[in-house]
Parts: sequence; structure tokens; C-alpha cells
Amino acid sequence: MSRRTKSTPRLLTSVALIVGLSASWSLPSVAFAAPPDLPAEQPVQPAEPAPATQPVAVQPAPAAQPQPAPQAQPQPQPQPGWEQPQAQPQPQAYGQPQPQPQPQPQAYGQPQPMPQPQPAPPPGLNKNRGLGLTIAGFSIFGVTYLISAISATALIDTGFTETGRPMLIPAVGPFIAASRQSSATLGFGLAFTGVIQIAGLGMGIGGAVMLGGARKRAQLSAAPGGLQLQF
Repeated sequence: MSRRTKSTPRLLTSVALIVGLSASWSLPSVAFAAPPDLPAEQPVQPAEPAPATQPVAVQPAPAAQPQPAPQAQPQPQPQPGWEQPQAQPQPQAYGQPQPQPQPQPQAYGQPQPMPQPQPAPPPGLNKNRGLGLTIAGFSIFGVTYLISAISATALIDTGFTETGRPMLIPAVGPFIAASRQSSATLGFGLAFTGVIQIAGLGMGIGGAVMLGGARKRAQLSAAPGGLQLQF
């Protein structure tokens, strides 16, 4: 056993030495070996250009050949001694004329008669004619006489009887009293009062006469039964 154990390391050493020597002999040959020959590079051939498109020639359509005009057949020549009857032209067929619509007569209204102007009614008689004049006249006369009468009574109470008593007479009294005054201003005032009283009295009397005449005047009026005369 001891011999085997001692010889084993030696054996391993010798094996390792043999392997190392064989490797050393083999590596130099590999290291100094020339590189393998590569195949020579082939030159790159340029790509062939695409074939150019040939222009397509458009052929024009064949022109229509003119058709020969049909030739009229020659008319047979009439034989001498015989007359060829002439062909009568056929009458053209015309459509029947359409009847035109008759215009409808326009409806016109009958003219309306013009209205006759009505005669203006005769002015009616005013039954109150003179009424306003009567009222105005007697009003003026009454107011002025009332003022004169009040003034006359005041004068009589104060002792001026010669002036106060005539003024109580309507229309004429103021003139009598004015004639007895020594003052021109007082005499003018009394006379003016008398003028107003006479004017008012005259207006009242004239209006009363006109009013009475209008009320009594005959009136002609139209009624369903005929003309009527009213008083």
C-alpha cells in the first residue's frame, strides 16, 4: 500500500508533464499558422436600370367614310304619242284648328242714379225772437232805476227834497233833477242815469213787441195729413 501511495503523485506529475509538452508543441503551430484563406470578394454588380416605359401611341379613330348619296332613279321617258299623267300633289294633312275660347263678357253693374239734391228745408220761424232783447232791456232799466230810487230816498232823508223827489220818476226824473242842480258834474251824472234808463226801457219794449209778433205769426208746416196752418 505504501508503494502505491508514493507512486501515485509521481504518476500524476508525469501525466501532467506529458500533457503540458504536447500542448506546448501544439500551440506554436496554432499560433504561427497562417489565417485561413477567405474567398475573394466578388465585385458588386450595379443594379440594372428599370426599362423605360415606351410611349403608347394613341391611334386616331378611323374617320367615317362618307356614304355615297342615293342617286335618283331616272324617270321613264314618255313614249312619243302618249301623254304621261302628272302626279297630283297630295294635300298636306293639317290638324283641325282648336276653337279659341271666347272672352267672357265682363259683368258691369248698372249705373246707379245720382242722388237728387234735396232742397234745403225752409228756415223755421223762431218763436222766441226778441226774447233776449226783452230780458236785456228790462234788466238794464230795472238796475238803473233801482240805483236812482235808493239815491233819491237818501237825498230826501238828508233834506234835499228838490233833487230827491224828481229822481223817483222813472226815465224822466233824472233829467228833471239835473235841471235843478247848480253843479255841472252832478247834473251830468243825473242826465246820464236818465239816458241809461230810457235806453233800457226802449230795448225791453221793442223786444217784447218782437216776441209777441213771433208767437202770433202764422206758421205753415207739413204733416202726414197734409199742409197745416198753425197760429
